[in-house]
Amino acid sequence: MHPPSNTELNRIAVVKYKVLPPVGDKFTVQPNFPSEPFDVPSNYYKHVRRFLWRHHVFIGVEKRKEELSLASGLSTHAQWYIAYMDAMIEALFTKARRSGGGEWRSNVFDLYLVVDNLVQGHEYDMASLWRMKNADVILETVDVTALDWKSFYSTTDENDPVWTGLSYQFEIANVAEGGWQELADATAKYLGLTNPNVESQ
Repeated sequence: MHPPSNTELNRIAVVKYKVLPPVGDKFTVQPNFPSEPFDVPSNYYKHVRRFLWRHHVFIGVEKRKEELSLASGLSTHAQWYIAYMDAMIEALFTKARRSGGGEWRSNVFDLYLVVDNLVQGHEYDMASLWRMKNADVILETVDVTALDWKSFYSTTDENDPVWTGLSYQFEIANVAEGGWQELADATAKYLGLTNPNVESQ
C-alpha cells in the first residue's frame, strides 16, 4: 500500500463538495471550485453524504497529524484512503457531469458501496480474505440496490455515531477543533489500529 505524494494530497484536499437535499429524483452537488454545480440521481444521496463525511475525516486527521495523538500507522492509512476515495467519488461525479440528467449508475462507485457493505473495509487483504470465505459471491456482480442499506446504516450508526458522522449530521463543519482527537481515535478503531494513549478508555 503506497501512500500518495504530498502534492497529490494537497490537490485532493483543496476541492470541497457541498451536497444539497434532493429535489425530486436528483440532488445537486456544488464544488467550491472550479466547475459548475451538477446533479446526481437521488438514490445516491445518503451514500454520498456519508462518503464525503468519511473522506473529509481522513483529510482532516491527516491535516492535523502533528497536533493529534495518532495510532501507529494511521497517517499512512489515511493518506491511502484519501487518494482511493478521491478516485471513487470522482468516478461518480465525472459521470454526473457528463450524463445530462436522467437515471444512471456508476459501476465504480457502486462497487465501492458493495465492498463497504459486505467486506466493511477497503484494503486489499480484507477483500481477499472476504472472497476466500465467500467464494460463491462475486462482489463485482452484486446488485447494490438489493442490499439492505437501512439496516446497514442503522447498525453502523449505533455502533459508532462519531465515525459514521451521525453525531455531526454528516457535516465536517460541525466538528469543533477540539473534536478531532475523538475522530482520529474513531478512525483508528475503524482501521483496526490502536492508539496507546486511549487504549484504557
